[in-house]
Amino acid sequence: MAAMQPRRHASLGRGLVLAAAGLSLVTSVAVRAQRGGGAAPATKPLVPVAASSLLQHPELYVGQVVSVTGVAERSISPTTFSIDQGKSQQSPGDVLVVAPTLNGKVPLQAYVTVVGDAVKFDPADVARRFKGYTLDLPAEEIEKYRGRPALFATSVIDPSMTDIAKPVVPPPTPAENAFDGVMKQVSPSFTALRAAIDASSADQVRQRAVELSKFFGDAQAFFTARGTADATTWATDAGKLVHTIDEAAAAGKWDDAKTSATSLNGLCGTCHAAHREREDDGTYRVKG
Repeated sequence: MAAMQPRRHASLGRGLVLAAAGLSLVTSVAVRAQRGGGAAPATKPLVPVAASSLLQHPELYVGQVVSVTGVAERSISPTTFSIDQGKSQQSPGDVLVVAPTLNGKVPLQAYVTVVGDAVKFDPADVARRFKGYTLDLPAEEIEKYRGRPALFATSVIDPSMTDIAKPVVPPPTPAENAFDGVMKQVSPSFTALRAAIDASSADQVRQRAVELSKFFGDAQAFFTARGTADATTWATDAGKLVHTIDEAAAAGKWDDAKTSATSLNGLCGTCHAAHREREDDGTYRVKG
C-alpha cells in the first residue's frame, strides 16, 4: 500500500486517527450496506485500501467492497465528490465517489472514510446499480472519470465519526405507529395464552383468544391497506389458529391447543422475518 503523504491543509496524523477510530463504525456500516442498503453484495469481504493504491493498481481492487480513507478534495455535485491521498509529487490523482444517499456536507480538505464498491466508472453502471437514483455529475466530469477507478459509496464517515451517507429513515406514519402499538401487545398476550393452555384453563384461553383475534384483525387490516398480500394472508391465518385454539380448549383437547399454539408462534416468526426490519438505532420498522 502506498505511503500517505502529509499536506498543508489536512495532517497525516488526523487521517490515521480517523482510520483507526473509525474501524468499528466502518464495520457496522459495511454490514448495513451488505444487508442491501447499497451496491455491496453480501458475500464480499471489506478490503482496506489507500486512494493512491486504488488508482495505481485498480486490477487488485475493482469489484471488491473497500474502505478508503483519504482527503475530500472536491465537491462536484450534491451526491458526488472526489478524494485523494494528499498533495505531493507522488500523488496519482483523485478518486471519484458516487454517494446516492449522501445527506450531509462533505468536509473538504479533511479526511473521510468511504465504504463501498470499487469500480471502473461507467454512468450506465450507476443506473443499473442504484434504482431510482439519477447521476447528477456534469457531462465534463463524466468524461473526466469515465473508465477510471471510482467508488460507489454506501457510507461516508466524516472526522466527527458521522456517516453522512446513512439513508435518512422517514418518520413512521400514524398507521405505522398504531400498528406498532398493536404488535407490542401480541407477545405478552400470546405468552399468557400459552400459560393458560399449560394450566388447562379454558376461561383464560377464551380471554386471550378474544384479545389476539382483535390484534390479528388489526394486523390484517393494516397489511390489506398496504397491499401486502402475504402478510395479509398470514394475519388471516393467525386469526383462524386463535379460533382453533379456543375451540380445542373449550373441548378439553389440550394437546391440540398446544399444537395450534406452536403453529401460531411459527406463523408470527415467518411474518416477522419477511416484514420486520431492524434499524441502526435498534428500533424496528415494517418493510414491504
